[in-house]
Amino acid sequence: MSRVIKFLASLKLTVVLLALGLVLIFIGTLAQVHEGLYNAQARFFKSWLVVGATLFGTKMPWLILPGGYTIGSALLASLLTAHFTRFHWTWRRSGIFMTHIGVILLLLGQLGTDMLSTESSMRLEEGETRNYSEDFHVNELAFVNQSLPNNNEIVAIPESLLAAKGEIRHAGLPFTVKIREHWPNAVLMNIPPADSVPVPATDGVFTNHVVAAVVTESATRETRAAVWFEVLGSNGGVATLLIAAPLRGERETERATFIHAGRTYSASLIFAPAMGGNMLAIADNSDLAGRPAMIPEADLKGEITRPELPFKLRIRQFWPLAEVWEKLPTNAVLRPATDGKMTKAAVVPQPLVTDMSGRNLPAAVVEVLAGGKSLGVWLTSARHSKLEQEVEVDGKTYEFALRFKRFYKPYSLTLLDFTHERYPGTDLPKDFRSRVRIDHPAKSERRETEIFMNNPLRYEGLTFYQASFEPGDTVTVFQIVKNPGYLTPYLACALVGLGLAVQFMIHLVEFARKRAAPAPAPVVSAKVKKSQPQKDT
Repeated sequence: MSRVIKFLASLKLTVVLLALGLVLIFIGTLAQVHEGLYNAQARFFKSWLVVGATLFGTKMPWLILPGGYTIGSALLASLLTAHFTRFHWTWRRSGIFMTHIGVILLLLGQLGTDMLSTESSMRLEEGETRNYSEDFHVNELAFVNQSLPNNNEIVAIPESLLAAKGEIRHAGLPFTVKIREHWPNAVLMNIPPADSVPVPATDGVFTNHVVAAVVTESATRETRAAVWFEVLGSNGGVATLLIAAPLRGERETERATFIHAGRTYSASLIFAPAMGGNMLAIADNSDLAGRPAMIPEADLKGEITRPELPFKLRIRQFWPLAEVWEKLPTNAVLRPATDGKMTKAAVVPQPLVTDMSGRNLPAAVVEVLAGGKSLGVWLTSARHSKLEQEVEVDGKTYEFALRFKRFYKPYSLTLLDFTHERYPGTDLPKDFRSRVRIDHPAKSERRETEIFMNNPLRYEGLTFYQASFEPGDTVTVFQIVKNPGYLTPYLACALVGLGLAVQFMIHLVEFARKRAAPAPAPVVSAKVKKSQPQKDT
């Protein structure tokens, strides 16, 4: 035991730990370029062990480092051991003791903050009421029992269990949840009809799409006219375009632009019944006063030459009624579900998002088992969390969805008004604030308050910060922080500063006393002369 204590209290261990801390901070900071701030913090500084890293673009899977928790815990143990074995309490060392206690409190406070603190966000539109906040970095698969009057029985399965796949059982669910597939970040796409035609286009908004012809009897809201054509200059092809008319109920046309002889042109397909139906309009964007060339749908075939256009058009195909679909990539997973609202969807895996402003939106294939039988296979996605799926078990209906992790509260907030002031002549925010109403039924509390920059709301152990807003000045976003040890850094820094000041004053007083004390008088030693014997004369 004495060897262990001697090792923990050694100065060499402290120096090694500080050096490892510097290396960890250096590598962890550089890793933020590739992994993002959130992931790098979690992997390097909020972990016990780090396996693998990327340094200057070079992957080093063999690199193993102690994590931030390991280095911090070892430093704390070393400091405590050295404090109790080497330092003995005296008033003359009271400042050093205070400094040590401050450093220990700082380390403990940081560990407690990482372990106990939570951050979430609440998005509110004017007039909207919510009693929960969401963590945009963590997802969960939530099951809600719709048979209860208030729908307050919720079972949430964390995404970490979804990623492991397999079967999941919970005491609050009368069935087994089997995760057949999980994608940490994915988008859902509609599967085009089997008779869709690939349309290679080089310019415009439909550069990677397919077109399916539709008969009149099968027309839907997604049905519209489309034309695929080439722009031919004197020296050959200029562009290949696919454009479509607006969807039903929409007025905004989708324009495709291209450049010919240094001038920019735009092409659009508009529906003009008075002029004979659909019209292909091509305008010179450089000539604002000029009128666009209008080509009726009856002429949309073969090669077209117009005197007002310095190029020719070659119509590859015109569809009076068609549906334009985005072409599925090669890695798309087709029809992974057989039940629910997403049976015609394909899953397209996406690279993980690392920047702080982005979001990873997972998708999963969920099978529900009860009584040894499968009740169905559903596809759920955090990107479409409002499309809840349903399953009925023992006469009870359960809704489930993959969504951001929620933190429910015994009270609700209602956004009454949001105001946004800008600096004159700019779009820079000068001040933005939210007036909210707090309703807490358990306390019979109902009051209004304002949250604005540098003036957060502290309520029920939470701090509501005015974090952001959305264009239109009707939507506010609060950042909600729960940190039981938020006062610890202030107290620790105050103790360290006070301890250094006390220790300095102790030494200063001792030095002043030594300077003020009178110098001791010199000691004079008397020399006794030996008498010489006199000689008789």
